[in-house]
Amino acid sequence: MHTNYIPPKRKTKVVFVQLGSPEAPTPKALRKYLRNFLGDPRVIDINPWVWKIILNGLVLPFRPAKSAKLYERIWDGKSFPLITNTENFTNSVREELKKIDPEGYVEVNHAFLLSPPYVNEVYDSWEEDLKNNVGATKLMVIPMFPQYSESTIASGVDALAKELSKRVKIPTFEVITNFHRTHAFIDNSVTQLDEKVEELKKDGIEIDKLVISFHGMQKRRVVFKGDDYYRHCYETYRLIVDRLKHLKPEQTVMTFQSRFGSEEWITPYTEDTVEKLIEEGNKELMVYSPSFVADCLETTDELGHELAEDAKEWGGNVYPVECLNTNEQWCKDFAKYVLAQAEGSAQDKEDIEYQMKTEDYEHMPELVMNQS
Repeated sequence: MHTNYIPPKRKTKVVFVQLGSPEAPTPKALRKYLRNFLGDPRVIDINPWVWKIILNGLVLPFRPAKSAKLYERIWDGKSFPLITNTENFTNSVREELKKIDPEGYVEVNHAFLLSPPYVNEVYDSWEEDLKNNVGATKLMVIPMFPQYSESTIASGVDALAKELSKRVKIPTFEVITNFHRTHAFIDNSVTQLDEKVEELKKDGIEIDKLVISFHGMQKRRVVFKGDDYYRHCYETYRLIVDRLKHLKPEQTVMTFQSRFGSEEWITPYTEDTVEKLIEEGNKELMVYSPSFVADCLETTDELGHELAEDAKEWGGNVYPVECLNTNEQWCKDFAKYVLAQAEGSAQDKEDIEYQMKTEDYEHMPELVMNQS
């Protein structure tokens, strides 16, 4: 034992993990991004040999050019919304933690699975801190996807496990696999929606329906594999719509977006639902996607641009609601959530989220496979 060894001070290193974005809106950058993203067996969970042929023979030769045009619409010349919002969110939470955790028991960083800074870079910084006797004694990973799913959270856990397999020093660590029922997430989502209704009303626009659109998933993952994602989506939907000031629950609908391939995905589909609602006379529609906490291609372009354009052709209007991004109150509340998870008692952790009752699930639609 070195005589100058200093026992480490208790500290938790919290890492916010996001998927990431391509390096640039070019076919070359998208090819690299899609190869890594779609090559993950958690994301595409079919026979790996069959998928490898499809990915390299059909997807990668053609899809990058199409995707690059979509990403170009949300490119600000330097970065993408997901990257910028995640960086700024992390910085804001860090500043809030300084106020409520002056002793510095918690530090926060961010990492991306497919963009720098990568998970291994954050791990490198922790090991470097250890050499200087300022390293954290615990690692807490919070994937920034509110609801659990195999294709997002489990994929992130795999990436962490792969990184740990290469390391000698491994801290006590914990992975938070969902935060969709937290007061921080639900209350700020409700406020975001209420404020949008009020803003539109000032412009003389009365909202007919609110579409709560979640990112899609193959239906069989829920029906046959037991993925919790659909239940978590319903819990999110229920907790939000039951707390809105200006819209009644019956003025809302839960849908799913972003289908890929020919397989049956969770229904109802967002675009089909919006078209039907407009046909039925609901011309003014608000759309919010609580699968995300930072705006990205799926929110800014798929909902904010493509769906809005389709709605006009169908004779209605879609008003997208931004993700929480760097909303000041959201950052403050998430800082409290992080501190409670890292330093709080069992009761503290119990109090940071809403509890669901059996009757809350009475109206949850059952998923049934329609395709043979």
